Amino acid sequence: MAANDQKRPRVRGDIQASIARSIAKGEFAAGENLPPEAELAQKFGVSRTALREAIKGLEAKFMVKSRPRVGTSVLPQEEWAILDQDVLSWIADLLNVNIFIEAVLEARRAIEPAAAVLACRRANLTDLSRIENALNAMSAATGNPDAFTDADLAFHEALLMASHNPVFAQFVHSVRAGLNLMLLASNKSVEDYSRTIASHKILLDALTMRDEKAAQNASLTLLAHANEDLKRKNKT
Repeated sequence: MAANDQKRPRVRGDIQASIARSIAKGEFAAGENLPPEAELAQKFGVSRTALREAIKGLEAKFMVKSRPRVGTSVLPQEEWAILDQDVLSWIADLLNVNIFIEAVLEARRAIEPAAAVLACRRANLTDLSRIENALNAMSAATGNPDAFTDADLAFHEALLMASHNPVFAQFVHSVRAGLNLMLLASNKSVEDYSRTIASHKILLDALTMRDEKAAQNASLTLLAHANEDLKRKNKT
């Protein structure tokens, strides 16, 4: 019983990943129905119950929609929860990374400068300390893109949380996987992190001084630098 309980999540995840990748590759086109339950269950060597659990997981991520007496149809890619950690991991190597990263950057341009302005008004000492700690971690991680990206992500999460806007706070959770992918690509495109650290420091200083215009400009400059780094990477 315990062994089955431990195995089921892995099996469900394997089925979800396989179906998701088939959908992403176009084997099951948008609007089409997936094969019948019995056929899929036999293909994966699992019970119909396990298959249904996997399908429900894909439905929760808006990749498919199940309807009684109709079947399970594939939804258009625009509806997929593409920022979901699982979805992104399933289809990452089938994704046009450049287009995806540009979309994440567009969203950040719309949200982060506004969050910086709100943080100037609302951030408390704990918020500012969290942002500063992330910046210190970035400085300590130079030469290690993965560790630097972790700290970079923590900085931007702390900034959004410091806005004390509940919608911006949710943005942190919804884009974490996509933001991590973008930051890692940007950070791997340069060998010297001094400009990145300096631009983050300017933003922190503006927040500390409660200078809304300076914070907004610093956020925009920081994002412009990230865009430049990504374009440089694409040219090499």
